[in-house]
Amino acid sequence: MFQPTWEVENLHRLVSEYFPVTGVLDDGGRPAFTVQLPPDSKARFLGLRRRLQATGLLPLLRRRVDRAVLAFMPQPPRGRWRWQINLLLFVLTIGTTFLAGYGMGSVPGAPGSAPDAVASGIAFSTSLLLILVVHEMGHKLVSMAHGIDASLPYFLPMTPPIGTMGAIIVTREPAPNRDALLDLGASGPIAGFLVALGVIILGLSRSFVLDPSAVHNQLLVNYPDPLLVQWLTRLVVRPQDGQLILMHPILFAGWIGLLVTSINLLPASMLDGGHVVRAIFGARRHRLISFAAVAAALALRYWLMAVLLLVFLLRLRRDHPGPLDDVSPLSRSRLLVALILLGIFVVSVVPVDVTPVRF
Repeated sequence: MFQPTWEVENLHRLVSEYFPVTGVLDDGGRPAFTVQLPPDSKARFLGLRRRLQATGLLPLLRRRVDRAVLAFMPQPPRGRWRWQINLLLFVLTIGTTFLAGYGMGSVPGAPGSAPDAVASGIAFSTSLLLILVVHEMGHKLVSMAHGIDASLPYFLPMTPPIGTMGAIIVTREPAPNRDALLDLGASGPIAGFLVALGVIILGLSRSFVLDPSAVHNQLLVNYPDPLLVQWLTRLVVRPQDGQLILMHPILFAGWIGLLVTSINLLPASMLDGGHVVRAIFGARRHRLISFAAVAAALALRYWLMAVLLLVFLLRLRRDHPGPLDDVSPLSRSRLLVALILLGIFVVSVVPVDVTPVRF
């Protein structure tokens, strides 16, 4: 309920400073206003949001039938984030990724094989965590820039052979508008992709190029290459036809970084790609595209992600909340960012089709 000092008259007066009010509605026991939308409605809404911060309210701009309606919701309390938990999970993830890299260096023919297993563990863990940290901090910095209360990254340790399930950031309130929602979804994948690009180039320069005769009667693991890795291999390594590349742990970390990027860019639910699709197409199309993304995840053999998405969409019925201002259109510059993200997905995506091969 609203505080006594912010009853209908006071809210009406405040809203009128930013939007022409054409009517008053009862929105589940709370006042809401039908408003006209000036050309600069996006900037006006942001100004109203700032004015309302001291009241404990968040404005919601929605289109209902043919009217723009400005409603209100209580502002969630600021998150009491416990950085000690973030630090503990990060340290554990350092340990599990080191063990994953150590195991790669200990098994002949495994991805990331290196003469020194300890060096393999350090190289793999450092490279992979660098990609993940930059990815998550991209989200964090954009959240701060748009005034969204967001946690520090929660890293997710996992047993080898990979050592981590990535990381997540928790937000306490919706993005202010569609531009900010797309920025939030795009920032992590773009930042992480740029780091993964450098990691892959470095990893390729340190990988081993072998003739099949050098690994005669040995069992190796074949990992499919995303388009980006194929292009960079021809540019950096230039292997001859029939030659094999035994991945350095840094290259394998970059491979996983691209895999994480492509999974996050699936246009579904609350994934980064889901934020982008929600910002561009709205609520109804977002849900339909989310089911299509589940089918894509199954085709790519992202089994765990497909199951989690189905749980969110069917069992929990968790729809994307959308931005606070869900009426003001997306800026054209954000459409260009969306095209860049599509390109990143195309060159990063790879099916998880890992097969042992005996030479």
